[in-house]
Amino acid sequence: MNVYWFQDSKTGHLKQVQALLDQLKKEIELSITTINCSNHESLPDVLTNENQFDGPSILIGAGHDVYSKILQAKKYLKKYTSKDIFSIAVLRPSYKLNSFDLIVAPEHDFRKRRIPKNVILFQGSLASTSHDPVDENKGIIAIGGPSKHYNFDQEILMNQLHYILSVHPKHEFKIFNSRRTPDVLNLKLKNEIDNYPNVQFIHLDSSESDTFQDSLNKSSLKFVTPDSSNLVFEALSAKGQTFLIQIESPTYRRIFGAKKIRESMNELVNTKRVGVVSILNKKGGIDISKIENPSLHFEPLAEVEKVSFSIMKFINYQK
Repeated sequence: MNVYWFQDSKTGHLKQVQALLDQLKKEIELSITTINCSNHESLPDVLTNENQFDGPSILIGAGHDVYSKILQAKKYLKKYTSKDIFSIAVLRPSYKLNSFDLIVAPEHDFRKRRIPKNVILFQGSLASTSHDPVDENKGIIAIGGPSKHYNFDQEILMNQLHYILSVHPKHEFKIFNSRRTPDVLNLKLKNEIDNYPNVQFIHLDSSESDTFQDSLNKSSLKFVTPDSSNLVFEALSAKGQTFLIQIESPTYRRIFGAKKIRESMNELVNTKRVGVVSILNKKGGIDISKIENPSLHFEPLAEVEKVSFSIMKFINYQK
């Protein structure tokens, strides 16, 4: 089956679509063509160079910059082939929802909304599932950055990191930053983490950043800042224990901003799917960190497998 993957430049979007396509490849042979939507090429230029007429095609992508391109491409290809063409939006578009054959979206995108019949829901974010055994002596810390969802307090985060490392002195830790991690925080991490012989800070731009997924899958302890839903659900899709790191002051009261990610994280905490590195505000203004463990009864999330199954069921039904 031909696949046209319409791409923007956002890592979170690309990783989720990649995880889904990797899973679909286990069910069916795919010939994938990537289309960079930022290049502003005309549809005939990017589509007619490929042998797209020898079978059914999937047009897929995530992000507001790609959804209109997917619909335009389907309309264009319909002029030249009688083969099935399936338009799939990953994450919820803000317009023309009924124009897509399928929309694959997180549950929080449709919280308090009517769910159309062409929608396949999943929990959190799409990530490849790993059942690899973990190393009980290894841990990973994944750091995001400022976002509209959380007040990212760098000083609080550094205190939390020191606490985590002091509680687990025998674990070998790797700390990974992200594109949203501020330069000032990166410098602090590099300077202060050098004091720990069992810790390695790996910058996103270093060659070792490619080891992130392997480290995530093999680490028994996974500490993640809650501002990145993708990072959290990637961790939950592998074995081991996942912890959210509180990055806001206990006295902070949020008034404005998006709620859906916070509600999603709170649900993970309430169901004990994740543990928490929390901060307790004691009398006298003294903040004390505390680690609460997650339940050990959960298996790795397999949302991408469920979504892939639903897509294949839909496609086979059309034959």
